[in-house]
Amino acid sequence: MRSLTSLLLLLSISACAHAPTSRIAALGETAAVSATGDAADDPAIWVAPTPSQSLVIATQKQGGLYVFDLAGAIVQETPGGRPNNVDLRDAFAWPEGAGVLVGASDRTDNTIVLWRFDSTARRLEPIPRARIATGFAEIYGFCLGRMGADIVAIATDKNSGEVGVWRLTADTSGTISGVRIAGYVLGTIAEGCVVDDEIGEYYVAQELEGLWRVALADADGSERRLVDHVRRGGNLSPDVEGVTLWLGAGGAGYIIVSSQGASRFDVYNRGDNAYRGGFHISPSPRGDADAVQGTDGIDVISANLGPDLPQGLFVAQDDENTAPRALQNFKYVSWADIATALGL
Repeated sequence: MRSLTSLLLLLSISACAHAPTSRIAALGETAAVSATGDAADDPAIWVAPTPSQSLVIATQKQGGLYVFDLAGAIVQETPGGRPNNVDLRDAFAWPEGAGVLVGASDRTDNTIVLWRFDSTARRLEPIPRARIATGFAEIYGFCLGRMGADIVAIATDKNSGEVGVWRLTADTSGTISGVRIAGYVLGTIAEGCVVDDEIGEYYVAQELEGLWRVALADADGSERRLVDHVRRGGNLSPDVEGVTLWLGAGGAGYIIVSSQGASRFDVYNRGDNAYRGGFHISPSPRGDADAVQGTDGIDVISANLGPDLPQGLFVAQDDENTAPRALQNFKYVSWADIATALGL
């Protein structure tokens, strides 16, 4: 979301002035999307069996999905719909066998739209396999996760901040159905979310309030907990946008949140949610990627993707793609650089 009140922003920046903040250089960037204005939005990282062949699937919310390689080149463009947020999970029970499920929130018809990703061909099937109706006035945020043996989809409504959780299943013919198993209303706009599969919980960003932590088994959201907020004394700045999870071993890891108004990314421990500091993304040393401003969606992976990415990859949407000025794109950052800067 681009609009936010000056008062909230000033109060938030003032409240966060004490927080440790680092500047971390971008490793590189993707090619720009083809649509003008507010177009690029949210990425999801697929880790290939050969890590150097991993890909980033990202939304162009005015009309489709892009697939980028680790050098930032476009390897596939799938036009259609108005996908806002995107996520993926492997081991979904397709008729062809277990494989990767890619999902997104589509504002053309307010559905959760689902595709099969072909891991062998490293291609996204261009025709969606299913659309799950949400009943929302305007679907916005989206993420996928696991609840026991099931894969679940979480979506949010832009107007009311309603949050819904659907259990997804596929029959032998390939028909995918979604049964809503949880739902509640936050009251104001919510977007980014991420599921911690191992502990059965998820985080959702309420843009002008803060970051919530909720159990997947909490059917009405009554047990949700506010991790951090944008009010005085909080570490976040409005709008609170993307949320992602860097998974470590043995329950370790970090939650990363995009504070859009401050062009800052805030980091919390995975377990106790202690605040670890924030960072900005500065231009790459080679000058082939500019600084990041006004981020919407983010994603991170902890897998070793090669010499430049030994502890994983962090991807952030960039609202203002400059030097040279171009349409919006996504920036790549080595998680090892983030971990070093913040002492993680």
